Amino acid sequence: MAVEGSKFEVLERLWDWAKNLELNRKEIKNDVYLLKDKDGKTAWHMTGIWGKFYFLERLWDWAKELQLKPEDLRNFVCLSEDNLGQTTWHKAAESGKVELLRRLWDLAKELHLKPEEKRNIVCLSKDNSRRTPRHIAALRGKVEVLE
Repeated sequence: MAVEGSKFEVLERLWDWAKNLELNRKEIKNDVYLLKDKDGKTAWHMTGIWGKFYFLERLWDWAKELQLKPEDLRNFVCLSEDNLGQTTWHKAAESGKVELLRRLWDLAKELHLKPEEKRNIVCLSKDNSRRTPRHIAALRGKVEVLE
């Protein structure tokens, strides 16, 4: 995955390359934006892991550029799970970056999620080990995330 190891510039180059090849939106969406690594992680997951606010903003800008539907973004940004059953929220909670979690929350609002959907995604979604994002934050000692 290009975002891993803070190599987001590789993903940006892939994005530019796809546009220069004049791929249509569907091809860019499927072959660049929605790409998963061997562990099922997306660029969104990696943004959560590395806690990079800039990456999150770029991914959101690209979603707008691709004119992705809110339900597509909801499914991919909020609900997409890696092989461990973890969402972007799990990864962001693990990183302990409060500002990243706040921005994810703002993005969830922009997706017009119902309050119970936001609660379910953020507080109740469990990975394969039955841990919620809050459990992971607590296990990692990320007290500021719990507040």
